[in-house]
Amino acid sequence: MFDLTALMIVRDGETRIENALKSIRNVVQQIVVVDTGSVDKTPIIASRFGAEVHFLEWENDFSKARNYGLQFVRSGWVLVIDYDEELKVKTLEENFHLTNDPKVGGLRVKIVNHLYRGDSYTRTYHTYTRIFRNSPKIRFEGHIHEQIAQSIIDAGFEIVESGITIDHYGYSTINIDKVNRNRKMLEEALEKNPDDDWLLFNLAEAEFSLGSLDKAFSIYYRLKESILLNLEQIEMVKIRLGQIALKRDRYDDVYDYTNFVSSDQHREGLRLMVLGTAYLMQKRYSEAKEIFSKPEIHFSDMIDKNQIQNALEVISLMSDKV
Repeated sequence: MFDLTALMIVRDGETRIENALKSIRNVVQQIVVVDTGSVDKTPIIASRFGAEVHFLEWENDFSKARNYGLQFVRSGWVLVIDYDEELKVKTLEENFHLTNDPKVGGLRVKIVNHLYRGDSYTRTYHTYTRIFRNSPKIRFEGHIHEQIAQSIIDAGFEIVESGITIDHYGYSTINIDKVNRNRKMLEEALEKNPDDDWLLFNLAEAEFSLGSLDKAFSIYYRLKESILLNLEQIEMVKIRLGQIALKRDRYDDVYDYTNFVSSDQHREGLRLMVLGTAYLMQKRYSEAKEIFSKPEIHFSDMIDKNQIQNALEVISLMSDKV
């Protein structure tokens, strides 16, 4: 075991929490679960796995719930994991040595989002500070999409990249109630901080997932030149703008928004998918074929491979007719 406590906040998570707990129980010294009002068997399952379950009334504040749980942590380091996630144990074993550096206060972890839509399966990735020192100076900030990074930096520590991976299954299906809840919380947070690009980006993503394309577009367009978002987020803003333009049959705008090359092979594949589809819709078959034949589009986990195959079949069929 490592000098590590797993911290989880949960409500009605009986369908997935067991897998999450199985993935961490042999590598952490302590598991702290903050239950915010479960009416199912979540507390019983958590207790069965040796977790210390503490109860807190939900007040629409993720940071408050996580900070409440931090007071019970006894280890030197904290791992934040959600009930619908699973830790890749080997990656922790291979990277926990990074915590030996006294200058390091946090580790950035790769989150792999597994997405299922009918027969379609894709994956998306992002990095997030999920492991950090147990210190009274380090606390979460923000009611929703809570952040710990700035607190770590303000405490005088560095945050470093790691090879640690967590699989996230919460996006397997779209939970409309959950997305609507998040949207409301983001809107409330933006009333106090209207120029917070991080909040705006997450609100745009919520609107996009709900199909509110007009609202999503206006926010993405505002963010496309943001200097506060990171490269990953800016590239996703441009791709989303391209996707919306594609749905509106505004092909010149598609070409404009996707006129860049991503350094990440998965986002690059998604960008090419949007661009290639625009060529296909305009019957520019030779250009579409060139795009859909690129290796980047085939290696991207953000694209359903059946869509690529379908596009190539259409291109082949229509090219023969020209």
